[in-house]
Amino acid sequence: MELRQLRYFVNAATTLSFTEASRLSNITQSTLSQQIKQLESELGVQLFHRLGKHIQLTSEGRAFLHDAKHLLDDERQSLQRLADMRNLQGGEISVGIASGLGISALFTDAITEYNRLYPHVAVRIHQTAAPRLPGMLRKHAIDVALSFKPQHEEPDLEARPLFATRLCAIVSEHHPLADHPPLTLRLLEHQRLVLPSGNLLVRTFLDQISRKQGIALRPAVEIDDLSHIVLMVRSGRWVTVLPDAATHSVRGLVCKRFDQPYVMPTSILLLSGVYQRKAVTEFLRLLSGSARLMLQGKTEDCAVCGETFLV
Repeated sequence: MELRQLRYFVNAATTLSFTEASRLSNITQSTLSQQIKQLESELGVQLFHRLGKHIQLTSEGRAFLHDAKHLLDDERQSLQRLADMRNLQGGEISVGIASGLGISALFTDAITEYNRLYPHVAVRIHQTAAPRLPGMLRKHAIDVALSFKPQHEEPDLEARPLFATRLCAIVSEHHPLADHPPLTLRLLEHQRLVLPSGNLLVRTFLDQISRKQGIALRPAVEIDDLSHIVLMVRSGRWVTVLPDAATHSVRGLVCKRFDQPYVMPTSILLLSGVYQRKAVTEFLRLLSGSARLMLQGKTEDCAVCGETFLV
């Protein structure tokens, strides 16, 4: 039994199509079919029911799929350990960031320092809706995710608290509200609002606290891209509500606090019980260092963040 046969089998078991599995495996369909038959012969069991052009896993195939995935994962982690021995002289790290959280100064500082220390390691940033990030981790499409604190614990995921971000009204420095005392949510009912789309967690959180206070926020524009929201707000006409972490160090904007704190904890998400490459652990170390510096330099935020800055 060879590892490549296991990969062919997992691809076929996942897609339930020899045609699609051969494409994923970058081999011909006849070669894939032959290799799976050879694997079945060596194991002494039939892994698939072949129904014309369709295939289905047998009970033995379903049982073997679990073991095959573990064997391939062990191989992947072994190769990662060997790669780490080359002192990060190449490769890449993929980081998923929840839409609505934004790439704040905290992440920018960490990425900049990471590139200074490890210039040959490419950093890939994937910004997407928070609910998609766990699935991307499980598929190894990303190495680590930066997201809002999960509402429910999942046994195969590890959530490490990082910091708490406060929902604020964001306006242009030239907007009439820029010099206003702390705002109330109700005041925003009469403003021209551009808000994150309803599929983003930050919007869900905002809608929940608004409903509890009997407030109806009716945005004129909804966008799922924070950069476009920021551009509109900087024009001076619009008001939005975002986590303060999303707009740190953005020129021309004023982050207006509400009369009561609306805090959203953030977390680092990782797969549990999985070997983390040195490229990942070094990024997490630098990210934690950036969080520590932010806490020290932003003492006025301590009452909000407190010990939710866990570094």
